[in-house]
Amino acid sequence: MNASFLLPAAALAAAGAFAQQADAPQAAAATAAAFRCGGVGQDDQERIKAEAASHDLLLTFASVSGEYLADIDVEIRTGGRLVLQGRCEGPLMLVDLPADGSYEVRATSAGREQRKTVRIGGQAARAMFTWPGS
Repeated sequence: MNASFLLPAAALAAAGAFAQQADAPQAAAATAAAFRCGGVGQDDQERIKAEAASHDLLLTFASVSGEYLADIDVEIRTGGRLVLQGRCEGPLMLVDLPADGSYEVRATSAGREQRKTVRIGGQAARAMFTWPGS
């Protein structure tokens, strides 16, 4: 086979695989939940909010003045067991959890942690985390 053809073909295949993964939910490292973050730009915000009903949980991160925040560290636990740990690079986070029940969500922005308890079951839950301005 022509070697000059193989390199461009391999590059195209790799680019296609990367593009498919960009919109796929991320499995939290060694945990039982999956999540997807976004919300940078109006179109992405609208798309994520429209998709929220088909996920267990929508988390929103903002300052008290209403400005969206990103780069939030998130941990979700149930019964003391870690089910999700990850970083959200956008202000909105869609989460799929392993089962219905009560979960503690810890969100940290600029070293300041907040905790909320959410109940999953029946319909999508929502929680908003707000921090004072910097």
